[in-house]
Order: sequence, then C-alpha cells, then structure tokens
Amino acid sequence: MFNVGCWMFSKWRSCPPGIIVDLVMLKTLVRLIAVLLIPGAGLLHAEDINPPFGLRWGETSQRLERLLVGAKATIVDRRLIDGKEAWEVEGLLQTGLKRTIFYFHRGELVEVELQYQQEGWDDTRYTNLMGDVRKRLEQKYGEGQLIARRTEQAPEGDVTEKLIGYKWNQNNTAIELVYFAAVKATSSESYRTLSVHYKSF
Repeated sequence: MFNVGCWMFSKWRSCPPGIIVDLVMLKTLVRLIAVLLIPGAGLLHAEDINPPFGLRWGETSQRLERLLVGAKATIVDRRLIDGKEAWEVEGLLQTGLKRTIFYFHRGELVEVELQYQQEGWDDTRYTNLMGDVRKRLEQKYGEGQLIARRTEQAPEGDVTEKLIGYKWNQNNTAIELVYFAAVKATSSESYRTLSVHYKSF
C-alpha cells in the first residue's frame, strides 16, 4: 500500500525500494504535465473578442436600437448585405469615426464595423491612427496576422491605391484592421478610410 508519509515528508530511507521508484516516476510525471500545460494556459483561458461600446455578441436589434436612441445616434440606412441586416449609424462620438455598421443575423448582433474618415487627414494621420489601434489590439490579443500590404496603380492609370490589413482570430471571433487609400496623381482628389471590423462566427 502507498505510504503517504513517504510522499508528504520525503522519508526516502524509511520507504521500501518499490515505493521510492513509484514516487520518482510520479514526480517526473507531475513535472511533465506542468511543462505541457503552463505554455498553453493563456489559450485555455483566452477571452473572446467582444464588440466595441461594451456590447456583447447576440445583442438583439431591438435592444441595440434603444441604446442608439439613448446615445443620440442616428440610423441613416438599413439594408441587406450577404444575407445579414446591416444598419449604418452616425453620431457615435469618437475621434475620426465617420460611421458604424452593425450587422444582424436573425435579429442578433454578429458584426460591428467602425469606419474612420476625417476631412483634411493625410496619409500620415491615418497611418498613425492605424498604429495606435494596432498597438491596443496587440496588447489584448497578441500579434496580429498581416493579411495585406501593397501599393499599386489602379486600372485608370493615374490613381495609386494603398492597402494594409491585419487580422486577429480568437475563439470563433475576429478583428480585421484595414487601411485603404486611393490618391489621384493629377489632382488633389483622394479617398482614405480606416476600418476596424469585429466579427463573430
């Protein structure tokens, strides 16, 4: 029978040889389990990526509409996009935030996209904003995956397009951070936008 005293107080000399061998094997097994489990501890307790504004996935469209009214935001458009009901909302106060798109599937919140656009902002201002957002996301969810980085001439010839994108995946949720710019060389015309797109699957 296992001698509890041998294990608890390590009285090796008073333990039978067979028990000493069992204890050594048990100690080795405990160490092995610790090595296997500790590196993955963060994964075992990883939190989902939640939508912004303190919302939760599955919020009903009725409740969200009441919250938007209370925040004095305006639903300027409702339409179907890829089988989901999409609300375009303006008036949510945040620096540079032009509009927010809320997506619902069967009346429950499944995606939120923040679109940042500000008149007068140049490429440097958008790049700095993207860097700030990326840093905050990496502090919470780790390093993001680079999904796009290119600069090329558009088919029109005098328009240069720039696209940079990162993605974070976690527990059936994701965030896509994307900057897109189109600048016309022959004039001062330009289009720039930064998107932070929260998704649940």
